[in-house]
Amino acid sequence: MMAMKVVDFSFLSIAGKLEKMLEEEAALLAGVEDDVCDIVAELRSVTSFLTAMSTRRNLDDQLQNWVQEVREVAYDAEDSIDEFVCRLRLRSTPYDENGVKAFFKHFLRDIKSLKARHDMASRLKKLKVQVEKVRKRHDRYSHPNEATSSGTATSLEMAGRYSDPRIIGHFVEEAQLVGINQRRDKIIGWVMDENRLELTVISIVGLGGLGKTTLAKTVYDNSIIIAGSHFQPRAWIVVSQNYSIRELLKKIILQISVDEQQIRDVLGCPDASLNTEQLLNMMEESQLVQTVRGHLHGKRYMLIFDDVWRTDTWESLSIALPPGREGSRVIVTTRIEEVANTSCSRNHQFIFKISPLSCQLSWELFCRRVFEAPDYNCPPELENVGREILQKCDGLPLAIVTIGGVLASRSDKKLEEWKDLRDHLRLEIQTNDILSKIHRILLLSYNDLPYHLKPCCLFLGIFPEDFEIHRKRLIRRWIAEGIVSGIDGFPAEKVAERCFNQLVGRSLVQPSQFDDSGTVKSCRVHDMMLDVILSISKKENFAVLLNEHPTIPPQHQKIRRLSWRRGSSGVLVPANDLSHLRSFTAFGEDVPPPKDYRKQRQLRAIDLEGCEALFDLHPKSFSKLFLLKYLSLRNTGLSELPDSIGDLQNLEFLDMRGTRIKELPNTMVKLQKLVYLLAGPQGFKFLKGIGKLKRLVAFGMAYADKMQSLQEIGELVDLQKLAITFGEHDLSLRMLEEIRALLSKLNGTLRSLTIFPPVNVSLKNALDEVASPPLLLCKLQIGCRLGQLPPWFASLKHVVKISLVGTLLQLEDLQVLRNLPALVNLKLGFKSFVNNDEDLVFDRGGFAQLKFLQIKCQHVSFRVGAVRSLEILEIFFPPESVNGIEHLHGLREIYILTFNEHISEMVKDIAANHSNRPKCFVNQL
Repeated sequence: MMAMKVVDFSFLSIAGKLEKMLEEEAALLAGVEDDVCDIVAELRSVTSFLTAMSTRRNLDDQLQNWVQEVREVAYDAEDSIDEFVCRLRLRSTPYDENGVKAFFKHFLRDIKSLKARHDMASRLKKLKVQVEKVRKRHDRYSHPNEATSSGTATSLEMAGRYSDPRIIGHFVEEAQLVGINQRRDKIIGWVMDENRLELTVISIVGLGGLGKTTLAKTVYDNSIIIAGSHFQPRAWIVVSQNYSIRELLKKIILQISVDEQQIRDVLGCPDASLNTEQLLNMMEESQLVQTVRGHLHGKRYMLIFDDVWRTDTWESLSIALPPGREGSRVIVTTRIEEVANTSCSRNHQFIFKISPLSCQLSWELFCRRVFEAPDYNCPPELENVGREILQKCDGLPLAIVTIGGVLASRSDKKLEEWKDLRDHLRLEIQTNDILSKIHRILLLSYNDLPYHLKPCCLFLGIFPEDFEIHRKRLIRRWIAEGIVSGIDGFPAEKVAERCFNQLVGRSLVQPSQFDDSGTVKSCRVHDMMLDVILSISKKENFAVLLNEHPTIPPQHQKIRRLSWRRGSSGVLVPANDLSHLRSFTAFGEDVPPPKDYRKQRQLRAIDLEGCEALFDLHPKSFSKLFLLKYLSLRNTGLSELPDSIGDLQNLEFLDMRGTRIKELPNTMVKLQKLVYLLAGPQGFKFLKGIGKLKRLVAFGMAYADKMQSLQEIGELVDLQKLAITFGEHDLSLRMLEEIRALLSKLNGTLRSLTIFPPVNVSLKNALDEVASPPLLLCKLQIGCRLGQLPPWFASLKHVVKISLVGTLLQLEDLQVLRNLPALVNLKLGFKSFVNNDEDLVFDRGGFAQLKFLQIKCQHVSFRVGAVRSLEILEIFFPPESVNGIEHLHGLREIYILTFNEHISEMVKDIAANHSNRPKCFVNQL
């Protein structure tokens, strides 16, 4: 069934493409229309059969083999169709030349088109024969009535069942609320024991899914430990299986806020132009250890090493921890008892073996996951079968939450559906093999997905363990590879967002960050769920992982997706054919990925984000990739793009953020399908002709130094996100006029605007006099002199986030900001206000939705009743004082960076006595 879900999705996609070709590209299919119609009919028939069979819980070997054969036919068919359409469209591009030269070019083009049609006709006939053979082979061996319906909900029905917001992100929260207090208090007692002055290592050990990390987190974040900065510094380090000691040590250094000068001293590097990251990358492992030990020496510190798998990992990390007698504590979470014994070798009394939840607590957690607040009552008719389902979870929080998520998504709560779920858990062995039970339960969660979510879920397997997956990156990759597409006029982006939310709602991914509007910004896949995904992916040849221990399919299988991990060799699976590769994803900055992709002509996505060791590409690297839609070079070492970038005629997404690329090749203007062109933080030199890229939705950071540049941006009628910068000197009157005109032209589409000219440049006149301002803005960043907010700022009813730097505003401008009804995130950077000698006064009322406030280099005062919704306050380098923090009753977190010891102690004292007990992070320089 797992394979069938992927296959029927593929067939629906292919049939849809062929039908679209019949409707829109009839001229391209001249002579093969009948074959296309026959194939579409056959594909629809096979798809219907597969969908009906998807309710089957088990497939015999014959069916498994048949499904695999069908899947490969589906992939090959889609490759042929996409390549054919792309080839013909490229041949049909008109030429500008005249005369004899143009005649011969057109003649050659027509001949090549005829050849492409002939090739496609031959491929379609072969495909038709293949599909018919596959169908007949199954008919010979199948049994009558084997595909019967069992009342499974349709994908459309399932899609509408995830609107309940309480389903999203409940796993950690619920686990904290149920059955954890006693465990937490025991470990806190060990941590805060004042009679133990020596460094004490506490190990939390138990099977995956029992809540080790959650328990450690409740200890780490507990107000008793945070209050008064009892431990300083503190750090939380995720280790996992595929660790690098160097990277772990670098993470520790960054989290414990080691002074950059101290790092320079250890490294012996006086070069002031290098930042902290660059300095750490230059260090040997021994120097990193020396830096950690030097900073922690003589301090009472608290470190958490989460998910340690091997004893040698602990031994390598422990070298960096000075013992001392300050009462420092280290907590290690692990699944391996040997690791627990080794880390606590001096005193085994501090090994905490976590156990499953009791029956009572399991039921409480189950009800909280399935039923609605505030009572979480289970209807009497469901209780018996609910408890029977719960028995199979065996007290494992992850299993309970996962199964509960499946049941919660079924809003009608039918007894028969619950019985069906109970009957098909099929835990065959009633032993202590809990891991097997978790795997089966999580596999059930996967199997319960609608067919369109199957490949979305399997795609998560290309990311490494404990990797923070950004939502936008994920959904754009889905779209690029055709895993998600638009439906009946509903944009692909919206469909992908819905798919992502459904995965979150089913607890298949866990939210890790939220944006200013409360939307999940990034997520992680629980390691046990990832094990399930990888096992399915390997079985179905969905993706291949290449690392120290590569997962490589048999040589006769075609590799469609390749994930290149840290430690990969420099050779790309030489024994396997990579000509069918659809996506290539690389992780890890140490090993450079390949530079030339001309032989992988089926690629739809190349994702090299974070590959810092990639410094150049082959000049013709992209010359054959006509199908490529997604190219991410973010945070690589590249300083230029090859001219062959212009051959990517289907490219929709190009990300160059965090690179050294400052100039784009002129061939870029040929990318007529480009939707996202992203760079920064520095701007790239403006490309003449950018106005031709009419589909651009996001553009920048771009260096606009001419009026023509601004005029061309104004031609991008669909632009929603714009980031631009200017020259070092004041802008001419004509440039200011063009800025006004540009914002008026884009007033109906623009949702995000970033303007960062040098701080000595004034845009006051330009912004003040915009005839039709972009009042639909949701995000706004300005880094230049204004003197006063433009009048139209008061009408920004939709703006959620504002960042101001060097604006030199008047204090009364704060009253404009306070009345913006949707403002959630406000950053007031260096010289955002002209008068640093007076307090920015936040008084009662206003800022109705503000949750995050950052203020730099400014006096600030909060009055009684001010900013009632504020949750996170960051104050950097306050000149003298910070007044009234105690009046911010909703505060959850305080971050202070200051040279002033008096301010540090005052803020710590306020936080310790605050009614809401906020977390307090004070860094005194």
